[in-house]
Amino acid sequence: MFRDRMRVAGPMNDMAKGLSDDDLQRFADIIAKLPAPQPAAGAVEQARIERARMLAAQNHCDVCHGADYAGRENVPHIADQREDYLANTLRAYKSNSRHGYDATMAEALAPVSDEDIADLAYYLARVRR
Repeated sequence: MFRDRMRVAGPMNDMAKGLSDDDLQRFADIIAKLPAPQPAAGAVEQARIERARMLAAQNHCDVCHGADYAGRENVPHIADQREDYLANTLRAYKSNSRHGYDATMAEALAPVSDEDIADLAYYLARVRR
């Protein structure tokens, strides 16, 4: 998406513009071998987890991202990601400042409040595969 300027971030667009699909696959293979992020620290707010689990079900997050939120093909893995990254990414999709391959995420997040986004990010950061 950076190579094709479907997502715009100057340094990433510049770096990716001359890369072939094979180059991108080699990068992906290397990145896939990096250690997983550390689990979120601290005590878990179980009520918040349950609220967010219901929000995820209500918004059908598992339809694209899978029941374990591990993703598939062009759908990203969202379980165990950093909470701040998830919240920022969800907000960017909602505001349409971050683009996917289509408008699915912007549409899915349109009715979701900022408080709900914070709870979803909290929950997804703590989902263990």
